Amino acid sequence: MALAFALGVAATATNAQDEIAIFDPNMLVQGIGGVTIDPRRFQRVNYAEAGTHHLDVYFNGQWRGVEDIEFRHIEGFDSAVPCYDTAFLDRGGLDLNKVSRAEGVDPLPDALTCEELAAYVPGGQIKLDIAQQRLYITYPEYLQRLAASHRYVDPSQWDSGMTAARLNYTVNVYTSEGAGRRMTRGYSGLNLGVNVGALRFRHTGSVTWSTRNGARYQASSYYVQTDLPSWQSQLLLGESATSGELFDSVTFRGVQLASDDRMLPETLRYYTPIVRGTANSNAKVSVYQRGFLVYETTVSPGPFAIEDVRANSYGGDLDVRVTEADGSSRSFVVPFATIVQLLRPGTTQYSLTAGRAADPGLRGSSQYVLQGTLKRGVGDAVTAYGGLAFTDDYRSMLLGAAMSTRIGAFAADVTTARADLPGSGKRSGASYRLTYSKDLPNSGTSFSLLAYRYSTSGYVGLGEAVAAGRTSHGDGYRPFRVNGMRSRFDANINQALGERWGSVYVAGSAANYWSERGNALNYALGYSNSWNRISYSLGVQRVHNVGGADGYRRGNGDRSTQVTLNISISLGSAASGGSPRLNTFYSRDSQSGTRLTTGATGALDEESAGTYSVSASHTGGNGSNTADASLAYQFPQVSVSASVGAGQGYRQASMSANGGVLVHGGGVTFAQAMGETVALVEAKGAQGARVGYGFNQVDARGYAIVGHLTPYRLNSVDLDPKNIPDDIELKTSSVNIAPRAGAIAKLVYPTLRARQLLIRSTQADGASLPFGAEVIDVATALPVGVVGQGSRIVMRAEQDSGTVRVQWGTGDDEQCLIDYQLPERNTSKGYDVLELACTAGVATPVLKAAAGDALTMR
Repeated sequence: MALAFALGVAATATNAQDEIAIFDPNMLVQGIGGVTIDPRRFQRVNYAEAGTHHLDVYFNGQWRGVEDIEFRHIEGFDSAVPCYDTAFLDRGGLDLNKVSRAEGVDPLPDALTCEELAAYVPGGQIKLDIAQQRLYITYPEYLQRLAASHRYVDPSQWDSGMTAARLNYTVNVYTSEGAGRRMTRGYSGLNLGVNVGALRFRHTGSVTWSTRNGARYQASSYYVQTDLPSWQSQLLLGESATSGELFDSVTFRGVQLASDDRMLPETLRYYTPIVRGTANSNAKVSVYQRGFLVYETTVSPGPFAIEDVRANSYGGDLDVRVTEADGSSRSFVVPFATIVQLLRPGTTQYSLTAGRAADPGLRGSSQYVLQGTLKRGVGDAVTAYGGLAFTDDYRSMLLGAAMSTRIGAFAADVTTARADLPGSGKRSGASYRLTYSKDLPNSGTSFSLLAYRYSTSGYVGLGEAVAAGRTSHGDGYRPFRVNGMRSRFDANINQALGERWGSVYVAGSAANYWSERGNALNYALGYSNSWNRISYSLGVQRVHNVGGADGYRRGNGDRSTQVTLNISISLGSAASGGSPRLNTFYSRDSQSGTRLTTGATGALDEESAGTYSVSASHTGGNGSNTADASLAYQFPQVSVSASVGAGQGYRQASMSANGGVLVHGGGVTFAQAMGETVALVEAKGAQGARVGYGFNQVDARGYAIVGHLTPYRLNSVDLDPKNIPDDIELKTSSVNIAPRAGAIAKLVYPTLRARQLLIRSTQADGASLPFGAEVIDVATALPVGVVGQGSRIVMRAEQDSGTVRVQWGTGDDEQCLIDYQLPERNTSKGYDVLELACTAGVATPVLKAAAGDALTMR
């Protein structure tokens, strides 16, 4: 206990002189009249040898990558100290321009230097954690470069991943029986990929099967993609679709080059206004949003502009308070409302697409498609955007601007188009669009979208132009008829009614057409709330269609109104997320009548890996009754589900499974369905260790899959060693990675297979071993344990037999040897207990530590 206390007070060493911790040897006496141990080996903390060290590097607490850091012995320093240059500091996010203007420090040299960081950077400090193999660099926040904040990782540290193949699959088999007929259908969706270096080959397809038509495979898309970090863009060759942000989305087969804002720092990805003001002294600037402090910094006298305010990206005005050195303060408001078109000042988004239209409904020779879009943040609150689109018989141009104001965010644009379409002749026209967004936190109102579009009679959209050649209709083909939308209004409004009164929402759209009479109407109203363990919602939805998007009239009867009521009651404690719930759902539809469904849902275990659902329904129109039941379970390697149902005159059953497969150099690993960017975990022997927060576990071969990583950002992946075998020790339980989009990264967690031993031992004369004496493996010269109270040794043995040296001083009479032979494995305790004598002697290590190998420092 005394040793643990003494070690606990040792401070972390810095790049300055290693701190020396002086221990009183009289505190570490083994019994009355016992011997003391030599505590000098505990005096130096974080001692480092000269040479190159492979370290995780952290700047102001943010991981910036793994680098080879050179350490040199400097006169006056007991331990070697780390060396650095300007390129290293720049990669970490230090603003070298601000550093060069700082007072009281020397200019940063271009060459490698081993001086203390504070000599060149005000308040700078470098700390080494040799046990964790980490180097920490800290400095004042105001010296941080904007582009380096918030999990940003320098592009030089982005990981391209390994060469491997991947597959996501979904399999469903459905069988039904009724009206004297029985039918079975099957479906399998496949998403295949192969990664080679920075190239990502992808293919999506599906297999359908039925007892009547047999099996059929349909390919949906195929492409190869790579990222271009220097351009902050993605390059794609093959079949894909345009984004649909400015023009109609079009499926194409060709080439696409588009910016990828995921490569930008968080502070540049989303629009937030620049906070500008003037300080009369060294003032503190505090920024609040919705009453919460979101940013605070100190500024020098004079004008200031704060560009990296980390506000909520959904908007809400910023309340700014400037507190001067004399305590006086003043406040002002910076309007902040955002909309999808708004960008940070100086940032750019673009896309270029060229190829042939590849819509599955098109037959014959498809049209060429060329499209380009550009958005640019041109001011603190203004973004300009535009685009061009061409096909064989179509030309279109779009110009617009977005602006953030005190009353909300607006975007306005105009699109002009000229077309010469089969069956419609030459047409020209324009379309005008106005979009508004505003969040009113004080009233709880959120206008997430209010949009109005008006088009002249001759206007044709890009989607209509692409489909205007030949399109499928029933079993035959006929020329496409332009629908001619005249105007459209969209709204999405949410209103909170207070903490106890729930919330209401309104969402809908209204449109009319040049070629149709009446309005197409689609809207939904709803209210939701909860009380104790009861949650409930009420909704109304109305649909009235006058024509289809394909230009063909669907009939005057295509209108319906539906009213729904949903009540859910928790049958367990409020704190238990997996508690069973009783659910009742009532609906009344103007076309199909009333339907009442009552059932229960719940979890099969505490982690909700397994779930169940049972329900019974009654339909008022025809008086029919139905019953349904389902089970689902998420295994580490696959998710499976099954359902059965029965009603008047029919029965049905289905089974489904979905998951992922990764083929790599170590074999084949199964897991849950994977996202775009994944990682393969290698932890040999750590079977059963939980990976991250999902259900994935390390398998018997030591592999697991992390199915979802954030590209171009710091990802910390943790292993939970709770369920690993007793003879396995994780040398590290957390690994950092910053993968490129679509990469299959590899994360290696070194493990040590060693059995735990409790050795009761005494010296040759029967005296107890000194408390705190070090136990060293003779074969490797590495420490493996320590002598505890009662002359007991706790250690880990990697070999079935061997010799350890117990050492409590430097003299030959201050050490002894223990030879051990492991017994049969004891699975009940998780460790083995041995009683062995410690005989006098001095052993020379069989293996000498070579240069650069780890050494026990004393």
